[in-house]
Amino acid sequence: MAKNKQKHVPIRTCIVTKVKKPKMELMRIVRVDDVIKVDPKGKERGRGANICMDIKVFNKAVRKHLIERALKLERKFTKKEIEKLRKDFQEAIEEKRFRKGRKPVVMRVGKNGKGKVIEK
Repeated sequence: MAKNKQKHVPIRTCIVTKVKKPKMELMRIVRVDDVIKVDPKGKERGRGANICMDIKVFNKAVRKHLIERALKLERKFTKKEIEKLRKDFQEAIEEKRFRKGRKPVVMRVGKNGKGKVIEK
């Protein structure tokens, strides 16, 4: 008898919209000591907060200081930190959507110099 086992999918909640989604559909922002950074793989150690992969949702989180609250910071973000975090957030979203999960991406370049993306 073959058992049809499905792999467990961890569910996380967006701190802004309160929508529950699979972990890989959300972007994680993490605090390690006093450094805040975007964690696209979701494996970085530290206190984390999950946000839907939409820049409008990120902007709402910044405007309402939800990230600071979720990461238990005793201070507010500076404008420079917000801009760096926003840029990193957008880049991480683009990379995550390009890779579509955990699939490695291979690029082959022909003799004419044109590349072709091949997903494995």
